[in-house]
Amino acid sequence: MSSRPIRFFHCGAVVEVDDVAPTRTVLDWLREDARRTGTKEGCNEGDCGACTVVVGELPGEATAGTSEVVGGLRLTTANACLQFLPALDGKALFTVEDLLRQHGALHPVQRAMVDCHASQCGFCTPGFVMSLWATYEHHAAGGTRPTRQELADELSGNLCRCTGYRPILDAGERMFDLPVETLDMAPAVAALEAMASLETFRYTPQGGGEFVAPRTLDAFAAERLARPEARLLAGSTDIGLWVNKMFRELPTLLYIGGVEALKRIEVRQGRLSIGAAASLEEGWRALVARWPTLTEVWLRFAGVPLRQAGTMGGNVANGSPIGDSAPVLMALDASLLLRRGERVRRLALADFYTGYM
Repeated sequence: MSSRPIRFFHCGAVVEVDDVAPTRTVLDWLREDARRTGTKEGCNEGDCGACTVVVGELPGEATAGTSEVVGGLRLTTANACLQFLPALDGKALFTVEDLLRQHGALHPVQRAMVDCHASQCGFCTPGFVMSLWATYEHHAAGGTRPTRQELADELSGNLCRCTGYRPILDAGERMFDLPVETLDMAPAVAALEAMASLETFRYTPQGGGEFVAPRTLDAFAAERLARPEARLLAGSTDIGLWVNKMFRELPTLLYIGGVEALKRIEVRQGRLSIGAAASLEEGWRALVARWPTLTEVWLRFAGVPLRQAGTMGGNVANGSPIGDSAPVLMALDASLLLRRGERVRRLALADFYTGYM
């Protein structure tokens, strides 16, 4: 039951943090505590992408085969303004500073942005660079090159108010014409492997609050039974707004993002099963694989950083009338497998909601 500091890999070293609130955002920690101000604060609600960072984690059984795995790490973009710092425990955080730290000169992504005049005021540029860098690493690892439309889809979570998207897309194409320079993932992989543990992570700073992150499904079920008052946290794409915009106090957070069993997407007896902690991106990818006509819905569902951080389970469970998954899943006659302690029951999704939110 003992608490320990938050540990994650950042800018070439393992960072330990033990003096921040459990709802301290990654963005605020970067800018105000670590003084790494390359990451910008724009809307502070996950819409503009100015604060886009890349999170790396060791691929588990459920995510080992995904296209996001590069050099032993699963790389996904995320809005730093919505992510709570304790959720980084055991992971790697990559920011725009990492691109310069290793190379000492402009990375091909940055060089292409300059060459194509893809930045005017420059405020949104670090976010675009990080989204493009994730794309660059994924395609460099696979020996592929994205189409212009695929680049546009990858940048769907980034907004620019002055440059316009044509030169930014030009830069996205141009970066693949330059000599290849990929980031060495080995130090991060080694650090994350050394930190890896199946023990439940507990963070209880002196200032108050509690963040609990079980690693197994049974441990999660037991923690939930013992903490009925806890707020369940998944991708934080909704709950992050409660803190940033509504200034709500969340004294106890029970995080499901470390439960590998809840990230599985598989076919059981002919039915597609999507774990509650599977990302929206992976969940929708699985839906589209079976029902290709849903492709347009998938691509219009938020932007890539939100889809990679948010979860299908969270999108369903928050009960919002603007949660885009529920109507589609209802049309597909979806049902929920619900668990409380050792009790398990199945319920039709259409019968799950009792009212607004």
